Amino acid sequence: MTPPERSALIALLEDPCENVFAHVSKEIERMGVDALPLLRTALLESGHGEIFEERAGQIVVDLETTNVRSKMGAWVRGEDHRLVDALAWLSVFARPDLPEDQLREDLEELRRDIWLELNDDLTALEVVRVFNRIFFEHHGFSGHRGGAVQASFAVPSQVVATRKGNSLALGSLYLAMAQELNLPIHGVNLPNHFILAYCDDEQVLFYINPFNAGGVIHPDEVDEFLSHLDLPVDQQTCGPCSVVDVVRRVISFLGYAFDQQGVQAKGERFRDLLEHVEMCSIVDQVN
Repeated sequence: MTPPERSALIALLEDPCENVFAHVSKEIERMGVDALPLLRTALLESGHGEIFEERAGQIVVDLETTNVRSKMGAWVRGEDHRLVDALAWLSVFARPDLPEDQLREDLEELRRDIWLELNDDLTALEVVRVFNRIFFEHHGFSGHRGGAVQASFAVPSQVVATRKGNSLALGSLYLAMAQELNLPIHGVNLPNHFILAYCDDEQVLFYINPFNAGGVIHPDEVDEFLSHLDLPVDQQTCGPCSVVDVVRRVISFLGYAFDQQGVQAKGERFRDLLEHVEMCSIVDQVN
C-alpha cells in the first residue's frame, strides 16, 4: 500500500457507515505500528469530526498497547534485560507525544559523559563519586520533594527532560546507566523508597541513595536508614533485586500515579500491562 493509499484509508475513518469502519479498521490493524505516525498526524489536523477523533484515538490506543505488550513480553522472556529499552517503551506508552529517539539520545549522551570520566584504577567508591558528579552535578538530576503524586516525576522521558524525579525514576535511570557501563550496581526494592546496591559478587559493599544525589550508605549504617522507614534489616528487604522487578515496580507506580491524577483510562492500561509482564515472568520461570 502506497503512502497516499494509506492516508486515504485513514481518512475513511470519518465515514459513519459501520461496515466501512469495520473494513478500514481491519486494514489499519494489518498495517500495525506503521499506521501510528499517520494516525497521530491526522489527529493533530483540524477539520475532523467527533467520529474520526473517537475512532482514530481508540485505534491508536489499541496499536500502542499491542506494540508495548509485544515488546515487553519478549523483553521479559529474553536474556538481555536492557533497562534502557524498557524505560524507553514505557515512556512512549505513557507519553506518545515525547519522541523515544530523543530519550535514547539523551541517555546515550549521559552514558558517554560518565564513561569518559571512568578508568580501571578507580575504587568502587571513587567510581560512584565520579558517576554522581556527572549524573547529579553536570547533568543536573535531582529529587522532587513534596506535593501530590504526579506521573510526570516518574515517566522516564519527562524526568530526563525536566531533570526532576522521584526516587524510583531517578534510581531506574541511574541503574540503566550503570548497566550500560557494566557496573555491579543493582536495585534494592524497598517499600515506599528505592535505593541501589554496589555489589562485589554476592556481597553488598555499600548502598546508594539516588534521591539524595547518590549519597552512599554503608552497610553498618543501613539499619539506621531503614529504621526511619520502619523496615527490617534482612536479605529480602536489603538484597539486590532483578531488573525485571525494577520494571514491574515502575509500571505499577505509573498506573497508580495516573489514577491519582484522575486519568483512570491510562492507569488501567498500565495495570493491564503489569499483569501481562507478571504472566510473562511466570511463564519464563516455569520454562
